[in-house]
This record gives sequence, structure tokens and C-alpha cells, in this order.
Amino acid sequence: MINQPNSTYSSTLIQDWNAVRAQFNLTSDYLHLGASQFIASHPQPVREAIAHYRRLLDENPVLCTQELENAEMQKVRQAAARYLRLEEPDNIAMTDSTTMGLGTIYSGLNLQPGQEVLTTVHDHYSQHEAIRLATRRSGGSYRKIALYKRVNHVTTDEMVDNLLREVRPNTRVVGITWVHSSTGLKTPVTQIAQALAELNRHRDEADRVLLLVDGVHGFGIEQETFPDLGCDFFIAGCHKWLYGPRGTGLVAATRAAWQTVSPVIPTFTDAMDIITEEAERPDHVDGKQMTPGGFHSLEYRWALRAAFEFMESLGREQVCQRVHALNRQCKEGLAAMPHVTLHTPLADELSAGITSFEVRGYNTDEVVEQLKTRKIIATKAPYQDFQYARFTPGIINTEQEIDRALAAVHALA
Repeated sequence: MINQPNSTYSSTLIQDWNAVRAQFNLTSDYLHLGASQFIASHPQPVREAIAHYRRLLDENPVLCTQELENAEMQKVRQAAARYLRLEEPDNIAMTDSTTMGLGTIYSGLNLQPGQEVLTTVHDHYSQHEAIRLATRRSGGSYRKIALYKRVNHVTTDEMVDNLLREVRPNTRVVGITWVHSSTGLKTPVTQIAQALAELNRHRDEADRVLLLVDGVHGFGIEQETFPDLGCDFFIAGCHKWLYGPRGTGLVAATRAAWQTVSPVIPTFTDAMDIITEEAERPDHVDGKQMTPGGFHSLEYRWALRAAFEFMESLGREQVCQRVHALNRQCKEGLAAMPHVTLHTPLADELSAGITSFEVRGYNTDEVVEQLKTRKIIATKAPYQDFQYARFTPGIINTEQEIDRALAAVHALA
């Protein structure tokens, strides 16, 4: 039996955020206010797990893969299911990213000619393109709507009402984003799911509206679980706020939702063994069958379990409170500056870990560059109509770093 990695992280560190920061090999030459939202630095337990599996693969690639491939991925599913509060781990598909998850599900949807996908103007390129390509192949259609008029005055009721008003008899899928990476707005997924559930009570099973959520910028921050959200499909990368291995992601879905899609890439899970050895096919679709096959970066995928364990050791509530506190400090500081326009709601219930803003007299590229000259890493929202600068404070940051970043923005007056 090949030895498994041991957890080296103690939950006693949850009260000491400097000790949490020390788990990451981030250079102290820069203030990192973009990494949590963009792509993660690996914490020590994840680095150690990757190194462990890499050594095993390098020492004996065939035997290691044969022995561990299915077993270790199932442990990852179990860890993900525990974190998401999903009863059946097999209802989780493993991917490389949010984008792969979106493409896999939208391309696999059994969308009929004449049916439509309803999405919003606020969603990311990856969701929009996955929808466009899928509807072009299927003969379906799609529409984009606005959830709100002004982000600084948006309400939960406004978003729910605006979305539900646009659902038509031929709407088969509603695709939304939990936390917009443009403005940092957090959408009321649970309330939208509840409203759609009421609408679906009057629809046949083949016509019920499926709710698909790009959840990557709430995943690893917010306390809501998969059952709390109430969506049919939850899609996220694991290499952002979860600080998982780069190049990992997942799709969680209900058993009923999995029956509305078909695989687009043959799987390498044990479903392959059933088909090749027994000449049979599973009688229902699940996350294993929807996991794209082929040999991936195995040591990274297997090490994803360590990321879930790391985040659980910190405490879900503590992480949520910490990220919100840092972002509240950031938002309030920016909002107090006359030369800054804050584009993220101040309320915790309408935001998460992304704080978006503009600085008078500078375009966004100039803001990001000015901050970089001060050794502060910020990012630019990659949207045609929402090209804002972003600070994305996470568990890798401190209050003192937020003060330093705010002082740098203040100096741009």
C-alpha cells in the first residue's frame, strides 16, 4: 500500500491570522490584494500533499496511478461533499476550472430546439461563451438581462423580481453568478432558487427551469452550503478562495439535475471499467460520468483533499467573518475618498471578497499600474462595461495591509 500524506495543519491557528498567512509562500516584497480572486498561492498542507503525490508518481508512475487514481479521487469527492454538505459524493464531477465546468455542463445539456437559456449581462465571458456555443449546437437560444439598474442601490428583491419577470415558458436554464467578479455584487442565489422552485411546481419535469450557478467567488468564503443555495448545478474552480491546487475545480449537482446532461468527454472513472469490462453502461448519469477523462495533473487533483481539510480547520464561520471584515474595511475606506467611486455594495449580504472601484483622473490600467509601482497587486475586471480596479482581501491579508492599500489610493487624489 502506498503511504498517504499526513495533515500538518492545526486548527489551533484559527485565532492567529498571521500564522495562517505564514502557511503561504507569498513574497513579502508585494502586498497581495489580487491573488485570492485570481489564482491561489498554495498553503503548506497543499504544497506538501502535491509534493508527496508527485514523488510517488515519479518513483513508480504505473503502479501509483493504478492504485491511487480512483481511490484518491473518491477521497477528494468525499472531502468536497463534506464541505458542500452534499449527501452523495458521486454527485460531484471533478474538473480543471470553473470554465471547464461551465463548458462541460452547458455542452452536455439536453437542450431542445426552441428552448432557451436565460442569463445576465453581469456574468463572466466563460459563462456567456459556454451558453452561446451550446445553444448554437442545440438549436436553442439565449438572452441576457440586467438584474439591477444601479449597483449602489441594488436590493435582493430587485434582483429576484427582475430575473423572474424574464422567465418564459420556453426557458429551460437560468445561468447566474453567485459573486460578480466585475462589481463584487453577491446575488441572492437562495431566494432565486426558491422563486424558481415555486414556478416549477406548475411545469412538467421536461420543462422545469434548471438553476446553474457559477459559484467560484463565493466558494471558500460564504457559509451557505449546496442545500442552502438550492441550485441544480454549482460550478466552481478550487484554486481561488479555497486555495486548492492550481488547475482544479468541480461541479456539484442534484441526482435529478445530472439526468438532464450527457457526457461530452469520456470519463476515466470506474464507469470506464464497467463499460469496457462488462460491456454495460450505468443506468443513470452522475458526477463520475461527467468528469472529463484523460490523464490530468494527478498530484494536483489528489492534493485537493488537503485544501478542503485546511479550510475546514480554519472554521467556515471564522473564514467568512475574516474575509468580510477585511473587505468592509476596504470598502468603507474607499467610499470615504472623494476622488474614488466604489462599485461594490457596502452591505455584507450583497458582497463577499471583491471590492471594485474607480479613481477619478485615471483609467483602470493606470490605477493598477500606479499601485504596482507601490508594490501593491490589484487586478482589473475583464469586462467590456465593468472595467474596474479590484482589491480582493482574503485570509492571506491583514488589516495593516488594507490600511497601506487605502493610503496608496488616497495618494492618487
